[in-house]
Amino acid sequence: MSKARIWDGQVPGSHEKGWKEPHLIERGVPPVLRETIPGARDLHCFDFGTCSVILGFENKRWHISIAHSFRHPSWDEIKTIRYRLGGPDRTFAIILPIPDEYVNVPSQDHVFHLWELIKEVDW
Repeated sequence: MSKARIWDGQVPGSHEKGWKEPHLIERGVPPVLRETIPGARDLHCFDFGTCSVILGFENKRWHISIAHSFRHPSWDEIKTIRYRLGGPDRTFAIILPIPDEYVNVPSQDHVFHLWELIKEVDW
């Protein structure tokens, strides 16, 4: 599989004082991940400082998962990863469903999911 495209433009907006962007390092995709996300195309895994990141194309749209082992990823981490992996020409959202559809797995308490919005479908 080829490496993911990383957008190298300037991430928009401001950053917290002292923010230094870590390197986004692509690593191999574990076979168990491919089994966990059947039908996903273009799966990629990254390290981003102390965060781990998964990028995949699922259900006709891009999906980015950003996780940390003991804290929620910061806004600077989320925003930077979104632009580096999603590029400047797509819109992404963090979806907060109605309470009855909310899923939280304790072992994944510090994971945020960003989904590409498709203009003709989502708004």
